[in-house]
Amino acid sequence: MRRFLRNIRTLFITSWFPMTVQQSTFKNEFLKKWQNSLEYTLSVATQMPEDSYGYQPSHLMRSFGEQIVHIGMAITYLSQSALSLKHIDYKGDIQDKEAVITYLKQQYIKVSNAVVALPASDFEQTKVFWAGRMTRRKILNITFDHITHHRAQAIVYLRMQSIVPPTYISW
Repeated sequence: MRRFLRNIRTLFITSWFPMTVQQSTFKNEFLKKWQNSLEYTLSVATQMPEDSYGYQPSHLMRSFGEQIVHIGMAITYLSQSALSLKHIDYKGDIQDKEAVITYLKQQYIKVSNAVVALPASDFEQTKVFWAGRMTRRKILNITFDHITHHRAQAIVYLRMQSIVPPTYISW
């Protein structure tokens, strides 16, 4: 009987442990990846000279400055469904490199602060999102995908200006 109870206790502990680790891991992994995304995106934004922030490969495409602002605006626009954030549009000059970069940093920091404040268990809660009900975790992952997409476009703009882009920063 004692052996049976010990086995039940071991089974309970080992089955519960992965769930708690998984819940706390998303938050920790997100924050690490978020910081790396900030650093990489800032590196891309700072590589372009200010006089080229208006560079636009085609009239059908955003300028470089518009790409960077779009990343910043989408960060809080997409994340506001998952987190308690207020989305703020950029109202400055698209060609003002310093102002664009400051706005981008502020948007990243808003999300970071909101994630830090949120209990780890809340990332699996579903929220209303424009694409349907989703977990907070999934909405935040969509935000990452969107950043990656537009940062890659900005990197192409750098290359079109014969500027070597910064080295990739991942996890």
